[in-house]
Amino acid sequence: MFIILIIGLIASVTSFAAFFAAKDKSRILARPYKICEPMGSFVWADHVIFGPFWSIVSFVTYFLNDWKLFLLIFSAFWLIRSSGETMYWFFQQFYPRAGNEPNKFWINRYVPGEAVWFMHQIFWQCVTVFSLILTIYFSFLWITQLVV
Repeated sequence: MFIILIIGLIASVTSFAAFFAAKDKSRILARPYKICEPMGSFVWADHVIFGPFWSIVSFVTYFLNDWKLFLLIFSAFWLIRSSGETMYWFFQQFYPRAGNEPNKFWINRYVPGEAVWFMHQIFWQCVTVFSLILTIYFSFLWITQLVV
């Protein structure tokens, strides 16, 4: 459980660095600290969203004292994250640029240029992870009620 707390603290601290890096056009697409990569952050812009995500996940599972839930979320996260990366690189290879201009998104005020697209993508990956975990959890509750 101590490791989960450390992950939460690292995610929280590096989230602040990511937020300030995201405001700087020259740093937003720079690689973050190596410690951020297991959290799915390949550039600072990723960590603006994934940092708070892992902070919340770590602190909630720490206070619930449930390392199995943490491992389930970690596994689901990487299933979704790697699927998202696979689709991203597939589309980069075969499709022309998307029709949505970066300046049309509200987040463009805070994040410059094309970073808007993948920040939007990774936000929805986090939503998908939470949805998957809740689906598993509620399915388990429903199945156990059928058995009882």
